[in-house]
Amino acid sequence: MTQTTHLALPCIDAAQAQKHVTHNEALQLLDSLTQLSVIERRASPPAAPVEGDRYLVVGTATGAFAGEEQNVAVRLAGAWVFLAPKAGWLAYVEAEELLLLYSGSAWIDAGMTLRNLQNLALLGIGTTASGANPLSAKANGALFFAKTAAEGGSGDLRLTLEKEAAAGTVSQLYQSNWSGRAETGLCGDDNFHLKVSADGSTWREALLVDRSTGRVAFPSGTGDGAPIAFRNRLRNAAFAINQRGVSGTVTLAAGQYGHDGVKAGASGATYTFTTSGLDTTITIAAGSLILPIDAPLIEGGTYALAHDGAATARIWQGTGSTGSGSYASASRATPLVATGLAVATQTNVEFSAGTILRPQLEPGAVATAFERRRPSVERSDCLRYCVVLDDHSVTGGVAASATTVWLFYSLIVNPMRAVPSVGLKSGDWWVSDQVTYDKQATTASIVGSDVTVNGGRVAISGFSGLTSGAAHGPANGFGTARVILDAGI
Repeated sequence: MTQTTHLALPCIDAAQAQKHVTHNEALQLLDSLTQLSVIERRASPPAAPVEGDRYLVVGTATGAFAGEEQNVAVRLAGAWVFLAPKAGWLAYVEAEELLLLYSGSAWIDAGMTLRNLQNLALLGIGTTASGANPLSAKANGALFFAKTAAEGGSGDLRLTLEKEAAAGTVSQLYQSNWSGRAETGLCGDDNFHLKVSADGSTWREALLVDRSTGRVAFPSGTGDGAPIAFRNRLRNAAFAINQRGVSGTVTLAAGQYGHDGVKAGASGATYTFTTSGLDTTITIAAGSLILPIDAPLIEGGTYALAHDGAATARIWQGTGSTGSGSYASASRATPLVATGLAVATQTNVEFSAGTILRPQLEPGAVATAFERRRPSVERSDCLRYCVVLDDHSVTGGVAASATTVWLFYSLIVNPMRAVPSVGLKSGDWWVSDQVTYDKQATTASIVGSDVTVNGGRVAISGFSGLTSGAAHGPANGFGTARVILDAGI
């Protein structure tokens, strides 16, 4: 009698007697194998088997199961029948609620076969995946843990997110009620960003880490919103310090200073200014204005320029008043970014015609909130480049003749950046000889000087009736002349 190839069912031979016996046996075997479900896995027969019971023989089998390991034991007609599995058979183990697969040599957890799933179009865990979210999970927790060295792994775990190009985005988005509230990642470039939103539509940059330098920027400020101190490399960026006393329509020759820290470009400049509250706005009518930054303040690399006016700007390095490069807009939202600036090199921000308001040049590629410094700090910085003396701010003097007096001043507390040049804003100058009190030089002029970064003396002429060799001190401050000590760049 022959058997079928796969299930070993008995076949009815030609002219066979009692064909029904063979036919019924085949049906019983087919009934045992179809929708295969075993009660449990065991190594010995149960004490009171029931007709039709099925078991999976495991271990070192004993009793009637001896030698039948891996086979399916079926109770038929009061006896045990053993069915040898073939690769691909599935059996459900009722006691374990587990589906097993026969690999050809052993029964294994059928779920383990999923370890090699490849190129799935959709996978939803607890939910339905979609084209927009082909991998979706709805759960209350997720765990990823490293494969240990003992298991053949390294003991490390790294989650990698990849994007196609620098201008793309690879990020993690955090939502509340399906509305975005925070996002971290490489958003639109290859720098690391942290953004937040109150409504899911308007986003604020909270933190940015430059990929090249590792510098951390806080575009929206820190703490209560104040920027990190001294990010702005420009001095007197609020234009509050005006030691030279310019007013009205200011006309400057090339390289000449108006407000502290503001000088004319190669073609000179004409500008006006208005003050509202804490802010002074400069309006350039002709030419250009340069805001130079001293070399020790430049660490090199990438810098961002932004302001709240309308004038275009350019950033260049070098001394003098002749700039280079094209002008471009420099707004808070889209700052003018200069890359590759040389370290410890004088850098200049030059504005063309238009308005300048709250300019800021800072390290990195992101514009942060305007840094408003204390007036005392701003003035102290400006005094390193320019000091203006009047007839009340000198410390004393000695008459060199009846018409000339040497006046002394000290800058020990706040030295200048370099030995200054000495100039005079025309007007009258007063001194006191402590006897006849005030002496006036109606048209004062400077006829000599001996200065250092820490102070010095200046000879002013135009007096009459001075006693040579007599001491003279500061007067009442009524004079209009000014001695200008200039150590600008």
